[in-house]
Amino acid sequence: MQQSNMRKTFETWEEAFRGLCPVVRQQSVRIAGYTQAIFLEACAAGFGLHQSGGSERMQSTYAELAYKCGMYHQLGKALVPEEYQIYSEAFSLEEKQLYRKYTQAGRMLVAELQEASNGNKRYKGEGEPPTQNIPWLMIRESCQQHMERFDGTGYPEGLTKDDISPIAQIVGIAKEFDHLSADFKSENPFSEAFNAILEQSGKAFSPELCAVFKSARSKIQNVFNKYIHYTMKLPLTVPLVKKAKGRPMGLKFRGMTGGESTLKAYEAIPWFAVKADQYEDMNSVAPRLERTDLIADVAFYLLYEAADMVLRMQNCKLEFKGLLIPMFSQFFCKENHLKRFEELFAHQPIDRSKLLIAIPEEKVLNANKGETEIIRRYLKNGVSLVLDNYHPESISPAMLKEWGFNHVRLSPETSTKPIYASDIRALQDRNIEVFACCNEHQHLNWLIESGVCGVCSHLNGETVDEDAVIRECLLREREVQL
Repeated sequence: MQQSNMRKTFETWEEAFRGLCPVVRQQSVRIAGYTQAIFLEACAAGFGLHQSGGSERMQSTYAELAYKCGMYHQLGKALVPEEYQIYSEAFSLEEKQLYRKYTQAGRMLVAELQEASNGNKRYKGEGEPPTQNIPWLMIRESCQQHMERFDGTGYPEGLTKDDISPIAQIVGIAKEFDHLSADFKSENPFSEAFNAILEQSGKAFSPELCAVFKSARSKIQNVFNKYIHYTMKLPLTVPLVKKAKGRPMGLKFRGMTGGESTLKAYEAIPWFAVKADQYEDMNSVAPRLERTDLIADVAFYLLYEAADMVLRMQNCKLEFKGLLIPMFSQFFCKENHLKRFEELFAHQPIDRSKLLIAIPEEKVLNANKGETEIIRRYLKNGVSLVLDNYHPESISPAMLKEWGFNHVRLSPETSTKPIYASDIRALQDRNIEVFACCNEHQHLNWLIESGVCGVCSHLNGETVDEDAVIRECLLREREVQL
């Protein structure tokens, strides 16, 4: 980057703007719209009037100028090749320091362009061409100070509070909102980004500016709506199961830890409401459901809810092995539900390999001829069954593949014995994905090191609803990008 950081020259504003890569140009147009909307609200609220020079700058007649401040605030990036115009975590420390210089370089560039537009083609003095022109100063301040923060954590100079020009503060908050609403995955990008900005009141941004930002919500929403198709939006999934308050049953979720201690899969945990604040699990309610012939209906209610979750994760473009849901053993006994499975996948067009349905090993071993045929037909037609509570000595990997199983979950006792590492490798050699469960850190670490796809454990935290899972996943990806 240092070798490429050669000084470029531009004759016009348009030429300099075209020196920015397409992504940065598009971002600048959006930020210009946000800047103008916030600026007008700030003028009406008297924001920045107490600052030095504030009364000269914060005038609604400068609305078009505010737009230009947003448009040209990162013009300094035009001085470097396109591959260095977008910040990357892969940059070395030196490259990051060089990248941040675009703020100061941008101020000098716009100063020179201002002089050129005034007929002075080449400024002959040293340093920045001096000026008392307020509009010119506002654009220069926007370039240099838009990454400064109220609490002093910004750059290039670490300015704080009123040392930051009012217009630069506005461009800074507009840019951060665009960053949050356009560059990060979210199902509700506007509200999530808006609330995240307000949480920075008194930190990155002044309380007064955040109050202005809050009151300008409808104006900001209009700009967002105008450019929504140019940003990375995720569809809000329409669920097939209504998660109404007070419903008698539903699912909670917990992550399953995988390689590098990251969440690789998720398990669904059914709950059944008996009385107020009193719940039972599947095993407890199964006898009653069987007596009333409701096993299949309740099972598919839960499967539809699980399918909603899978589709939501797919829409959010989250990488995961699958969602594992336990199932009543009686579900596999009498009736072939293949037609209902096909209806499920037609109604909720998910990758069916991601919906992992647990079937107890005992049920497979003790299945009669009719039940065996039902299980084999499910597997043959793409219903992903996970052999649950698996013991390596009970069914060989070859027999598992013959049945059509591509997933197993080790029994708790197997999961805690390192002597079974060879059995795990034998399964993996047959392309059978292995899940496990445990409640001790040393066993968790051993299973992860052995290549187990996902380990369900209370060590992974409490069970939560699907909104919390999605929010946590998206925030985790956001932290990685930051």
